Amino acid sequence: MRRIAIGLGMMVSVLAAPAAAMTFMKVDYVCPIGGERFSARTMGSGTSFGHFLDGRAYGAIKSPWPLVQCPGNGFVIFRETFSADEVRALDAYVQGEEYRRMRESETSYWLVSRLMQAIDAPADEQAGVLQRATWQASPAQYPRYVAAAAAAFAEQCPDQRPAARRDQRWLHCQMILGEWERRLSRFDAARARFTSLQPQVAALVVGEDSERNARQFRAEIAQQLQLIEQGDNADTVAVDANAPAHRSAEAATQESAAAAQAAAQAADAAAAAGGRRD
Repeated sequence: MRRIAIGLGMMVSVLAAPAAAMTFMKVDYVCPIGGERFSARTMGSGTSFGHFLDGRAYGAIKSPWPLVQCPGNGFVIFRETFSADEVRALDAYVQGEEYRRMRESETSYWLVSRLMQAIDAPADEQAGVLQRATWQASPAQYPRYVAAAAAAFAEQCPDQRPAARRDQRWLHCQMILGEWERRLSRFDAARARFTSLQPQVAALVVGEDSERNARQFRAEIAQQLQLIEQGDNADTVAVDANAPAHRSAEAATQESAAAAQAAAQAADAAAAAGGRRD
């Protein structure tokens, strides 16, 4: 069984290489806590056709990736191996009243976020898990899950980070914060965030595929601002800025703008010439 990639650093690349289809397989497991042996039906692959504005994939895929839970103690398997110290800490937490209570009502990724706290896992991994927990949340859970995820994200990409230390990862993290503000109808805060991010795309999106990635960032920011103006807080699929139809429309808009500018310049030139003849 491979280690599950759930850190904050996976946000930008997680949808880059979808598998051919959604498949399931029966897998034998040994619970890392307690040693229970069991079998579970596990997703082996999936195909993403795109993503929602909060990063969740859609298509022939379950998103977030389904996690396996030990039947006996309810431990959610999120790694292949743990150190001896981690096993002791996790065993104590899983046997505790808090975890037993949460098993009845909380999602698997929320449980993982608490397990990660018990072993003091890296902060970016905890943030990534909390993001995925929001994808599983019920309407009643959603504000609470988002509050926890947003606090974790804000530590990874603080608003006041100096411009010299900002990069594409910071930009994407900030856009997720803005998405959560919109989803919770905090439209003024979301508008201010996306308006601030809009002119930063060119400087922050660099390197391989920078043109393609920058086009997507700009399109999603524009989409967010439009949704905000409409007072729309719905879960929304991100526009595909690199789809042929979208790019053709974008090119046509740019050509129209260029033509209008050329016409205006020609009119100014004609007016100037007429003034010289007088």
